[in-house]
Amino acid sequence: MNLDKIIKYSGYTAAGLYVLIGFIISFEVISRYIFNAPTIWVNEISRLLQIWATYLALTYTFHNKEFIRITVFYDRSNNKVKKILDFISIIFILYFSSFVTYYGWLIAYDSFNVGRTSSTILDLPAVITEIAIPLCFAFLVLRVILEFLRYIREFIKK
Repeated sequence: MNLDKIIKYSGYTAAGLYVLIGFIISFEVISRYIFNAPTIWVNEISRLLQIWATYLALTYTFHNKEFIRITVFYDRSNNKVKKILDFISIIFILYFSSFVTYYGWLIAYDSFNVGRTSSTILDLPAVITEIAIPLCFAFLVLRVILEFLRYIREFIKK
């Protein structure tokens, strides 16, 4: 399976998780206000799913060039300036994502080692939520490195 398929399915998975969040929150509303029987799990599970969905969508949005950008200057620039701005963005994204991957891993590893859990009734292991950050940012780092190499190859060819 190539990286493009993994990226595509990470985006589809993120979208599916958001749909699932909508269903379980709707279930909670119906349970609470119609049957007067609130659940104890919807809040924490929906938060956990939202974290995973958000970080899974990172690589997908970068791959489709849908990251937020300030377009006032960018849209008025010629193609050469746009390529330079994209390259600068790649450098910043690579640096930031590597930083988050490294320190996110340290935090998740520490939670795993000490057995840290959530402070809610479900008492889920904190690592379930925390591992989403370094794992998904590591995927982003891989994708950004590939984009960086593509820019370098294009630059050398010219």
